[in-house]
Amino acid sequence: MSAKQKARLFASNASGGAAIEFALIVPFLIMLLFGIFAFGWSMNNESSVRYALETSARSLQLNRTLTQAQIQAIATQKLQALGLQNVTVTITTDPPSGGFKMAHVSASYAFVINFPYFSDFPINYSTTVTVPLINS
Repeated sequence: MSAKQKARLFASNASGGAAIEFALIVPFLIMLLFGIFAFGWSMNNESSVRYALETSARSLQLNRTLTQAQIQAIATQKLQALGLQNVTVTITTDPPSGGFKMAHVSASYAFVINFPYFSDFPINYSTTVTVPLINS
């Protein structure tokens, strides 16, 4: 068999082609899957922060004498049960108008997505819940 025939036979051999394609594509598919999971987890955390904020705002609506520290403690208690930390809760109230005033309970939360071999990707969330405080 001549060298030309050996080269032609080697070039026409397709065994292992699928394995090479698989090896080239799999890292990107794994990164895509990891990214989808991380994004879903961040959306879950954002929803949990919003839920804790709504619960705190309802507590404020039922008991208008609560201070900002007490509201933050209620929200923190809910968030710690979910494993979330570093959430900042603030309360602002508008001046009374028409027999009631509005309270705005806000929260900000930073979620960091860690991709292997890449720098961290922080996502900052902030949400506000507004509740009426009726004068009695």
